[in-house]
Amino acid sequence: MVTDAARWRRQVVRPLLDWYAALDGVDAVMLGGSTARGDADRWSDVEVGVFWERPPTAAQRRAVPAEVRLLNVDGPPPWDDQVHIDGLMLEVAHTLSESVDDALNDLLAGRPDGATLQLAQGFVDSTDVTGRRPELVARWQERVATYPRNLAIAVVQHDGNIEKFWRLQMLIERENPLLISREFVRITGQFLTVLHALNGRYCGHILAFKRLDTMERDLPLAPPSLAARVRAVFTSPAPTGAQILHDLVEETYDLVERHLPEVDVDHLRATFRNDRKPLDSLD
Repeated sequence: MVTDAARWRRQVVRPLLDWYAALDGVDAVMLGGSTARGDADRWSDVEVGVFWERPPTAAQRRAVPAEVRLLNVDGPPPWDDQVHIDGLMLEVAHTLSESVDDALNDLLAGRPDGATLQLAQGFVDSTDVTGRRPELVARWQERVATYPRNLAIAVVQHDGNIEKFWRLQMLIERENPLLISREFVRITGQFLTVLHALNGRYCGHILAFKRLDTMERDLPLAPPSLAARVRAVFTSPAPTGAQILHDLVEETYDLVERHLPEVDVDHLRATFRNDRKPLDSLD
């Protein structure tokens, strides 16, 4: 089902997609993110991918239509711009077409990085592809349609290596909610990334977890009551939250052991369970 918020966003940005597609040097343009998936809400921005045959000039990126307000054109490639249409924010990512192929080659060979994982998910979500070479996007979509097992192994080995859980006890005793929250975010982000890989879903950024209930529906291989328990990590007293998080990680390792036996789960558990005892004295 497509939300009303997604539907009207698609209508608003359609002329801008066509405008980018008509620029000299643009191969293809696509709509991505929650607007493309159809689950946007009233807070959602709009993600647009513009794929270039050659690097765009600063003048090309600044020459937006009159009804569009340009907020940012800074930064190195892949040139992430921000524009507004009557208050609606668009994140416009300008990328060289040839660099997409190189990035996907690395990703599908089992060498993941966050930006390329997000790019792959963008192709899975994408709609409204236009431009003189839409077949490029179709080819990229075909390449990422099946999540490779070797990529799942690589992601799980990397993000499943959850270190220094013992620090939570230290921070709780020091009554430091700022650093407790930081550790909760770090560890939760790692085990949720593992669950995405285990379920064959591209995920390279914590913003992928912004709708916990939707995420839970998309992850059939997951600890029970995942969304409610993740919320409880952050809303419970810190010792209780730490125990909930501990159990979620251990249950995630059980799932990896069952469904991805190529991964050395004993090593991951040993790292996670590694403990550091406090010292009262050297006696």
